[in-house]
Amino acid sequence: MKKQFKNNITKINTPFARQRDRERSSEQAYRYRVHVRRAKIILGVFAVLFLILACQIIGTKRELGRVNRNIAKANVTLSQKRQTNRKLKKQVKKLHDPDYLQEVIREKYNYAKDGETIYHFVK
Repeated sequence: MKKQFKNNITKINTPFARQRDRERSSEQAYRYRVHVRRAKIILGVFAVLFLILACQIIGTKRELGRVNRNIAKANVTLSQKRQTNRKLKKQVKKLHDPDYLQEVIREKYNYAKDGETIYHFVK
């Protein structure tokens, strides 16, 4: 259980005591203003740092998006080139076949075997 003390002390109402109370209150007001000013400065510094970091993050995200788009385009181009490469490899493989080679030469360069006659039809 707490003990309760009676406060039997009264303030002295003298000019010196009043002046001292005014000085204390003005000192407290000054300290409050100083604390408020410091808080504003600290908040300002943090706000500036936040803005700088936010700008860097936004710029980095934009750069990442651009790089990802370039990667997607490169992947599409790569798949197209691979498909073309497969077709060309098949064609090279066919060109090693003498029958296919003979067929290509006959069509493209109008070659004929001995005793054959070539006819061209115009559409």
